[in-house]
Amino acid sequence: MPRLKLHLVDKADFARYQDASSGSQGLFVPGTDSPTVGETVTVEVVFQGGPRMILRGRVTWRRTTGDARARAGVGVVIDGAEKPKLEYIQGYVRGGLMDMRERRRIPVRLRVAYSSPRGRRINFTRDINEEGAFVRAAELLDIGSRTQLVITPPGEKYRPLEIQASVTRQQADGADRGMGVRFLFATDEERERLNAFVQRLESDYLDGGLPDEALI
Repeated sequence: MPRLKLHLVDKADFARYQDASSGSQGLFVPGTDSPTVGETVTVEVVFQGGPRMILRGRVTWRRTTGDARARAGVGVVIDGAEKPKLEYIQGYVRGGLMDMRERRRIPVRLRVAYSSPRGRRINFTRDINEEGAFVRAAELLDIGSRTQLVITPPGEKYRPLEIQASVTRQQADGADRGMGVRFLFATDEERERLNAFVQRLESDYLDGGLPDEALI
């Protein structure tokens, strides 16, 4: 799958590359060696001195030559399943949350092991914050059920984090099948440990320090 790269020097530059002609989740990615219309691609969005994000999408139009007014490049419509990533980056660009009624969700892919009625399962998060996470999974646990999670970011920098959680919602259809879980804390110490874990994770994300496997 071709990978395109969109390098942004400043937060404000992101708005310049949003492409309404490709829909509400459209991006313009400049370049002369562009994939063909209809091709599935990944777009690596990199903020200088900031976060790095990998988005999946499909090329909707292509311009092979350009000038000062219209650069060569492609329009890409980002997959609907990538919406949480776009919401996070839009919050980062604007300097706050997109929706002040809920906490922001850090769009990272972390290994999650947990128990189910059919035995131990290993899947990956779609996003996480201090209150809970969304776990992509083919086998969904019942809403209200409890499970023990072991969350492990890639590399040797982090220790696995164990936490109890309760299933609060299911998403049974589409490519983003999975379940939302709410973390349960037996003590203030557990909550503080989880908060520190998430804050460190977000700091590494915003510094562009997480490996590709945590972003894809």
